[in-house]
Amino acid sequence: MIHHNEAILQSVAAHIIGNQHDNEDIIYSSAAVNVEDQTLNETLKSYFLKSFKEPEYFCFSFPTGELELNPVYNFCANIFDDPSCLHEQSVKIARHLYEKSKHPNIKSGELFVAYFSQILADDTVCDAIAIFKSENKNQFLKLQQDKHTFILSHDTGTDTATVDKACLIFNTDRDEGFKICNIDHSNRYKDAQYWREEFLMISPVHDDFQNTKNYIRATKDFIKDRMSKEFDTDKAEEASVMRRSQDYFKHNEKFDIVEYEERVFKDGKVIEAFQDYKSEYESTKATSLDDRFDISDYAVKKHARVFKSIIKLDKNFHIYVHGDKNKILKGTDDDGKKYYILYYEEES
Repeated sequence: MIHHNEAILQSVAAHIIGNQHDNEDIIYSSAAVNVEDQTLNETLKSYFLKSFKEPEYFCFSFPTGELELNPVYNFCANIFDDPSCLHEQSVKIARHLYEKSKHPNIKSGELFVAYFSQILADDTVCDAIAIFKSENKNQFLKLQQDKHTFILSHDTGTDTATVDKACLIFNTDRDEGFKICNIDHSNRYKDAQYWREEFLMISPVHDDFQNTKNYIRATKDFIKDRMSKEFDTDKAEEASVMRRSQDYFKHNEKFDIVEYEERVFKDGKVIEAFQDYKSEYESTKATSLDDRFDISDYAVKKHARVFKSIIKLDKNFHIYVHGDKNKILKGTDDDGKKYYILYYEEES
């Protein structure tokens, strides 16, 4: 968990990043931004840090495994070694980001690079670097009083309540690529997902969060891709399996693969099929799933929607299934029409 109540904003650099596809350039600032005004300082601190709460951690990486070849890793390492060079390194960060801003879907915007001290991350007090790109602008109304009259004007600017693209790099685990939190809310275009993959080049940290998330997703994908085809299961049976998976993650502190498979899948043949699917999942996703680990409550909460099972009947009905398949009966009448019978005790 990240706590930033005692964090101190030391310095900020800002630049404007254009889009190469639109023949826009970079506008560099000549010096760091003055943030001595207390109100501005607190506003910026809130803007840079409030979105980072329960973290999903990443780390810098490089295809060859040589961290020193990752540009942003080097820029951040230089800043941590000498915080006074933040503006100098921010210019290099801006240039690197601009070189990756070639896709037409990438918007121009302001780049902020900020340096913080006294951030508490997982019980460790450390310094951190925030790298933000603000792309979306909002219209603001300003009402000013002039004696007995009012003057109404408007302006365009960044809404500090929302974040487009951002990362927070903690000065811990340097040899493993630092510990990083990442946000990308501005778009979902696959070709424009340059922030994480091309600019930062970061990979998920293999920890309890990732293990929990991967098992939830692997179970869901296995039910969808394998169970229905190999074991001729219906939606009600699949919903029951997902419900048992949810119960396991919600009511246990530690994960054990043998116990999980027996409680969730029960049938030996289904368990064997899941084990085969698990191996394929690890190969396809280029990850590993540990047999034992501490279950991450945050991962369970964040991926709660994965456990939802919906039976969609033509365009007329949606049945939300929460478990107990014995209360759902599926059949076909004499005319060939399919039906479900639902048994319940109370209507709310």
